[in-house]
Amino acid sequence: MFVGQRPPDGEHRPVAVSTDKPFFRRAAVGLGSVLAAALAALVWRWPPDGREHAALAQFFGRFHPILVHLPIGLLVLVPVLELAGAFGRRDDLRAAAGFVLNLAAAGALAAALDGWLLARSGGYSGPLVVRHMWCGAGLAALCVAAAAARGCFAVDHGRWPGFVLIYGPLLLGAVGLMTWTSHQGGQLSHGETFLTDYMPGRLRVWLRVPAPVKTAPPAAAAAGGEATLYSARIAPILERSCASCHNATKLKGDFRVDSYTWLMHPGKGGEEIVPWHPAESELVRRITLPRDDDDFMPNNGKNLLTPDEIRLIERWIAAGASPAQPLAAEAAPWSPVGQ
Repeated sequence: MFVGQRPPDGEHRPVAVSTDKPFFRRAAVGLGSVLAAALAALVWRWPPDGREHAALAQFFGRFHPILVHLPIGLLVLVPVLELAGAFGRRDDLRAAAGFVLNLAAAGALAAALDGWLLARSGGYSGPLVVRHMWCGAGLAALCVAAAAARGCFAVDHGRWPGFVLIYGPLLLGAVGLMTWTSHQGGQLSHGETFLTDYMPGRLRVWLRVPAPVKTAPPAAAAAGGEATLYSARIAPILERSCASCHNATKLKGDFRVDSYTWLMHPGKGGEEIVPWHPAESELVRRITLPRDDDDFMPNNGKNLLTPDEIRLIERWIAAGASPAQPLAAEAAPWSPVGQ
């Protein structure tokens, strides 16, 4: 019985209120679908190109690590509410599951859009970044589809086949894609082996995860098989402090430090290393800036270079930035930039 209907004379029954609002549900699904399609178009038409763009877009984009946790928590809660409501015969939990799923879909759309702003305007590029963006857009679309399916096949409508066979796989697919997308986000933030570095051996074998690659001993780049200043000192410093953001899969500023060839390749900021001229090298400028400067590197606050390491890089560049410079050159007298 709906509001506005009067009971027959002589009967006094509470007036029921209909909670089924197909117009609003369809409008929400339509809006979510349009936003998901628009998000996919943005990722396809304007992917990250390694260049920094509008400062305002960067400002809003940097909220992505905060926003992304909301849909993750909500989406994990949905199957818990669905199962608890089904086995406990709790209609209130079932209704809450639908509400939480709608919030998760809205949060996934907002987080994915903000992630696109961060990648597009923040100077990121690389296959891992692009893959993470597409997974985020796909997750948002899958959440919208799951919310739409739940509205069509809700338990209180009595449409169990569709609820189980359509809504169920969509929800499980969204949870699975969320897990994979979150893993990729962790790789972007902490490195590709962050999750598996300390994985137990048996689990590693079962999941077929390769063993962690230990840091190689100093390469014998110079004639006679002797270690060089670059291989023994410079490369390990860059690997520790810079490689998490400047590698083959994540190229911030189109700059890589995972090989000498790429290290000498100009980035989007200009000549990262100018042989014999450390003061003109973009790398030296960034690692010697004040820590509160937006261009300071590494900007994640981790694995900062020590003053001795900075002076060593300056000395190496001033001597020509050669991969074959002997290790003994480390002890040569040196006056840092600006002194």
